[in-house]
Amino acid sequence: MTRRIPRLEVIEAFIEAARAPSFRVAAERCALSPAAFSRRIQAFRLFVGRDVFDRAPAGMRLTPAGQECLETLEPVYRSMIQAALELGGRQVVEKVTLSLSHSLAVSWLIPRLHRFRDIAPNLEVAIQTTRTAEAIRSGAADLGVCASDVDATGLHTEHLLDVHVAPVASPEVAAAFREGRAHLTGQRLLAPAQAPDMWTWWAETTGAESRPLRSGDTFDMAYALYEAAAAGWGVAAGMGVTVASHLKSGRLVSLGLPSARYPGGYRLVGRASRLRSPAVAAMWRWLAEEARAGRAAACREPAEAAACGAAFAYDPAAASRAAITTSAMR
Repeated sequence: MTRRIPRLEVIEAFIEAARAPSFRVAAERCALSPAAFSRRIQAFRLFVGRDVFDRAPAGMRLTPAGQECLETLEPVYRSMIQAALELGGRQVVEKVTLSLSHSLAVSWLIPRLHRFRDIAPNLEVAIQTTRTAEAIRSGAADLGVCASDVDATGLHTEHLLDVHVAPVASPEVAAAFREGRAHLTGQRLLAPAQAPDMWTWWAETTGAESRPLRSGDTFDMAYALYEAAAAGWGVAAGMGVTVASHLKSGRLVSLGLPSARYPGGYRLVGRASRLRSPAVAAMWRWLAEEARAGRAAACREPAEAAACGAAFAYDPAAASRAAITTSAMR
C-alpha cells in the first residue's frame, strides 16, 4: 500500500515553526490559530515517526531528526514556491509595498534589497517612506518596519532590529575630541526629534558623562541628523541600524565612547490578512532572516557591526580623556 505524504500546508507549518522565533509567530505567519497550527505540527510528527521539536528554556527547538527534515525539505519547498511565483509571473507580476522610514530604507534596506531580488526575481518591491503605520492600516502598504513608539494596535508585529546608540561625529570633530581639545558638554549635541532626551538617557545609561547632557538641534529624519554631523555641525546620537552607511563610508566615526541599547527598536508590522499572500509572507520572512543574519554577521564582519552596536567599540583611553576634560571644567 502506498503511503501518503503530508499535505503541503503541513510541511509549510513545520518549516515555519523551525524558522520562526516561536510557534505563536509561526502560526500567525501561516494565518492559523495556535490550535490549528499545533495539529499540523502533530500531523508532521506522526508522518516522520519521530519527535521533531524539543522543549527548551527559550522555547521549542529542533531535534536532530527535525534538523534532518528541515535540511531535506526546505530547499525543495523554497524551490517549489519560487517556481510557482515564476509561473504566475508569466501572467502577472506581483508587487509588495513596504512602508518604513526614509533613513532606515536608505541605510539598512536598500543595501540588502538585491538579495531579495535574487530569491524572488518576479516580485516587484515598492517602498513608501513614512514612520507611521497608517499606510498598513489603510491597505496602501502590505507590511512595514516601524519604530517601537509607532502605534501598531490591532496589527500583527514581530521584533526585527535592536537600536544601539553612541556618539558619532565627523573625522575632524572626532580627532579634536580624542586629542582632548573638545568635550561632549561643550559640543553641539544633535538628536532625533522623536527622542529629544536621547542624550540624557545615553549619559545616564552608560555613565560616560558625569554632567547632564542635553540635546541641542533635533531632526525629524535620521539621515538629515547624520548629514549635519558629517558637515561638522556637532556630535550626533548615532543609532546603529541607520548610521551604518555613514560609518562605513568614513563620513562619520565613533568617538570611542560606549554604546547603549535603546529601549524598543524596530518591528515588522502587518495585517494578518495580508500575510496570507505568498508574496507578502515571502517578504516578511526575508526581512526577519536578514535581521537575524545581520546579528550573526556582526560577530564576524566589521562592516556589519554597526547593526548591533559593535561598531561603537568602547575606547577606555578616549573615555578617560573625556572624563579628565569634564573634571577640569568644574
